[in-house]
Amino acid sequence: MQIKEKLEVFRQSAIEVAGQESKTELEEYEKSYQQELEWFRKGKQQEIENAFQMERMKLSREMNRKVSAEITRQKRILDERQQQKKQKLFAVVEQKLAEFQKTESYEAYLIAQIKKAVVFARNEEIIIYINPTDAEKKQKLEQETGAVLTISKMDFGGGIRAVIHSKNILIDESFATRLEQEKNSYTF
Repeated sequence: MQIKEKLEVFRQSAIEVAGQESKTELEEYEKSYQQELEWFRKGKQQEIENAFQMERMKLSREMNRKVSAEITRQKRILDERQQQKKQKLFAVVEQKLAEFQKTESYEAYLIAQIKKAVVFARNEEIIIYINPTDAEKKQKLEQETGAVLTISKMDFGGGIRAVIHSKNILIDESFATRLEQEKNSYTF
């Protein structure tokens, strides 16, 4: 072999070795870049999922806030309507009570309540009050019950109130008190 041929074989061999080394390095770089690319993709995918979850939670909170605000608004409207209906209902009840107070049944009711208070007192001193609007009925009620009645200085809507001082007892059969109790306990 001549030098040219030797050189050619050497060159060929050197090119093959360099090509092999280059191919190996290139494969290693490619493998390394593939791994980095995969890590990058996974990282970006995780970032996207996290951002999606954060946005989803944000939208869910916003939706819950709006729903809560609407529920509160609806409850307020419902409560206002219930209060209006309650006021109308009790206005009708008060009107019916006023009409009832003009009947003989009301006088019979007063007589029954006065007698009941006297029986409850059992010979103790009792002061029985009637409403100022019932002042004209005082004499008739006293004749029917045999009790001494006092006209109250306060309007309590009808009915009677009685006090037994020796026992510190207040008997309150007034319409105002009963009406107030019903208003406080009435629900829809």
